[in-house]
Amino acid sequence: MEGNDRTRCAPPAARKPDVIDPLAQRILDRLSKHAEAGQIVLGGYFAMQHYLEYRNTHDIDAWWRTRADAATEAVIREAMTGVAAEEGLEFRERRFGETLSFELRRAGRRCFSFQIAVRSVELEPPTASAWPPIQIETLQDNLGAKMNALVDRGAPRDFTDVMHVVKAGLADTARCWELWSRKNPGQPVSAARDKVLHHLAELASRRPVDSIADPSERQRARDTREWYRLEFLRAGE
Repeated sequence: MEGNDRTRCAPPAARKPDVIDPLAQRILDRLSKHAEAGQIVLGGYFAMQHYLEYRNTHDIDAWWRTRADAATEAVIREAMTGVAAEEGLEFRERRFGETLSFELRRAGRRCFSFQIAVRSVELEPPTASAWPPIQIETLQDNLGAKMNALVDRGAPRDFTDVMHVVKAGLADTARCWELWSRKNPGQPVSAARDKVLHHLAELASRRPVDSIADPSERQRARDTREWYRLEFLRAGE
């Protein structure tokens, strides 16, 4: 949506993706049989692909609807261990900060994870997912959380996810910064913009465009970095 940042589109309704990781499908099917799963709100790229499907993921990221719930943790654990037993996978559980991560491993390597955390700021109530009573965050909340990830973490997938949302016409650059501000009331956009610039510089230092061997991948990296410098970051000024 370059060159048309003033356009505002009605947010689309969530639509079940055409391609879902088979393990994710089986785990969500199991969870949908439990009333306790109503405390789960799907988020992250797993939620984003219900609005814009452009890449695959082997993980489920989620939020607690209100607060961490032991009964819901138990049904997630039951679903994960059940699938692990059927597939001959190793089950592992970790906690870091306010995040609880349930993981499936094959030959010692993680092949799937279900991570759930407490949401700090909710912009809109979630809506029904394709696996009721599980819910899913709206595009606005999802993009606001992705903007937080872009500013605070700046992983390559954060850069590409936000860019694809804007280029698909689902939000303009000003809207992205507006959602970030609503997630971070009282915080200056200028400081957030500087952090994104820092992440971009670090990415360029770690992986210079000219060092990328594949021509298509090299061009995508060049286009993404230029778009952020010339289009996206100017909206934060």
